[in-house]
Amino acid sequence: MAWIETRKRSGGGLSAYVAWRLGGSSGNRQTETFSAGTEEQNVARAEGFKKMVEAAGERWPDGWVKGEGFVRPNGGDPLEEPPTFPVIGEEYVRQIVDITPGQRKKYVSQVRTLARTEIRGALPFGRSVGAIGEQDIKAWLIDWDRVLKTKANYHGLMYGIFNYAVEQGFLTVNPCARTAPKRRRVKQSQAELRFLSEDEFAGVVGKAEGYSYSAAELIRVTAGTELRFGEITALWVSDIDLRNRTIRVNKAWKRVGENGETEIPSWLKKQVRDKHKMRQHYLGNPKTPKSRRTISISPRIAEILENLIEGKAANDFVFVSPTGLPVHNSDFYTRVWQPLMEELVEDGIAPFRFHDLRHTHVSWLIAGGAPLPHIQARLGHESITTTVDTYGHLLPAGDELISDIVDAVLNGEQIRPPLHILRGGVDAAVA
Repeated sequence: MAWIETRKRSGGGLSAYVAWRLGGSSGNRQTETFSAGTEEQNVARAEGFKKMVEAAGERWPDGWVKGEGFVRPNGGDPLEEPPTFPVIGEEYVRQIVDITPGQRKKYVSQVRTLARTEIRGALPFGRSVGAIGEQDIKAWLIDWDRVLKTKANYHGLMYGIFNYAVEQGFLTVNPCARTAPKRRRVKQSQAELRFLSEDEFAGVVGKAEGYSYSAAELIRVTAGTELRFGEITALWVSDIDLRNRTIRVNKAWKRVGENGETEIPSWLKKQVRDKHKMRQHYLGNPKTPKSRRTISISPRIAEILENLIEGKAANDFVFVSPTGLPVHNSDFYTRVWQPLMEELVEDGIAPFRFHDLRHTHVSWLIAGGAPLPHIQARLGHESITTTVDTYGHLLPAGDELISDIVDAVLNGEQIRPPLHILRGGVDAAVA
């Protein structure tokens, strides 16, 4: 079994060494060094190489030159037998620095899924990376029995892998370069967003009253705040400011890596206790930098939260399971969400995802006239474009408003924004 050692360099930085016994425990000791990049890059590349050594039966991976990696011999043509897609794919994934352990685990799983995917009687991604052409990518896109959004996600990973193979000298062109699914087609293929009407929401909450996990309160607070499941179930009592009626979103549940790796922020690591641990998950940063935010809450939501946190310690979770543990997504889905959806169908309410409560929240804000930039900040979207693309079609009475504006000018009147916009601080536009 190969292992990794690290050493501090005299000039600063850290080198990573992969060591193993050739062919097994009785062979000669072998080592490979990774020291050209940052500390994180060197460790990530060492981890990837370790996996390749183990896959090769505790031997040097085919085509690997000690100290140089996969290279072109004498600057000539690519190696006659470049590595297989799974090998180069895992090497690529393990040298990506700016991803979470859970993302790395997910990408490795996707590489392995592709390697065993049969297309037209063959396993195109189980072969040498040099034997895979554009026609194979197109056949996979056409025949693979997955929704287009899933194919697009996999295609993005494949593009990165083949680009890495080009950089390493195994290929001269990226076979994925001209095959990416069009963004508009991907968007058209996705299911319509689900927005609950006021009557539907009341019916959902009523049914949820009989379930554990404080399900009714969880649904009310989620719909009233727009928080994602991984954010709302990561809230501590100290994140709730009842006096100023705000919630601070500064952490979320993340999936651990292949070997239980985590990426807990340093400020949070000092505060995590045993009660904050959950199987296959850890508390990490929210989805994006802008997802770390503080949002206002209504008096009704503040009242619900006040009842939920009464008597709890500052670092207790706001929402917990019936046994007092953190709310695990799969447990909640199995014991609450799935049976609740089955009950709602009998009442004539179509099933929906927990995440649709976030969409429902936005639909309420738009219907009430909340400005899109305010909604963007509340949702933690990196760009207003994301907000407009997702929810812009909900903007009410657009054509009617345009007609009123035009007629106001033609009738010799001044253009005035609606009163709710004036109260929001937007300057009046005067003709």
